[in-house]
Amino acid sequence: MTDPFFMNSYLGKRILALVRDGDYAHAGEEEAIALAMAPVAKDARRRILDAGCGRGGTAAYMQAGGWGSVTGIDIEPKAVDYARATYPEATFLQCDIAEVAARFEEPFDVVTMFNVFYALPDHVAALRALAGVSGPNAQLVIFDYVDPGGYQDAPLMDGHIRFLPHPVPLAGLGETLASGGWRLQSVKDLSADYVRWYAALVAKIEAKRDEIVALAGGDIYEHVHGLYAGLEAAVREGRVGGAVIYAEKAGP
Repeated sequence: MTDPFFMNSYLGKRILALVRDGDYAHAGEEEAIALAMAPVAKDARRRILDAGCGRGGTAAYMQAGGWGSVTGIDIEPKAVDYARATYPEATFLQCDIAEVAARFEEPFDVVTMFNVFYALPDHVAALRALAGVSGPNAQLVIFDYVDPGGYQDAPLMDGHIRFLPHPVPLAGLGETLASGGWRLQSVKDLSADYVRWYAALVAKIEAKRDEIVALAGGDIYEHVHGLYAGLEAAVREGRVGGAVIYAEKAGP
């Protein structure tokens, strides 16, 4: 029996990389990285952890852009193997976020997550794990989907599962971060940008129909197109939003 398809699988990330013309599985591709990282001063000596790095494009872009020395981690072994082979200038490890304390001794100065946090079932536990490998005054950059309120009552569905399992609830965000060892600094609303990015993404999916079908089959193409058309509509209607969240590691 064929395994069920889901977008966070290795095949899903390959399809998104094909559509986005780069190894990115997050909205906005390079524009989004530059936007999210704009407040972070560039310093080649800085140690950056890109949690949930996927195929490595975002980590490599940050390193090439001079933000610091980047280590990417991802739970998917094939994605990490690909990232290592494709972007040798950065460091990549197969690692669950929950296991970072056992893998790293030297602390990080910046932790980034690009459309990763929404997929984690326990936000506080992930935040605590990442705080545990971060140095004093470390910065946290979360670029992600957000729940403006009420999303959990009417979530986007992918068959019988939620397409976006846990968008970041804006209500109580400061308390969530504090429980995980971080102090909220600011939230930049990117919902208008998400509308633009997902409208462009749906158009790219349609333009690359033949390539997606060749890679994964017609049924998978229809599946992917339907998911992202639905996501575009949800963002346009304000049922789900986008934001970049900045926080600082809390003191002892």
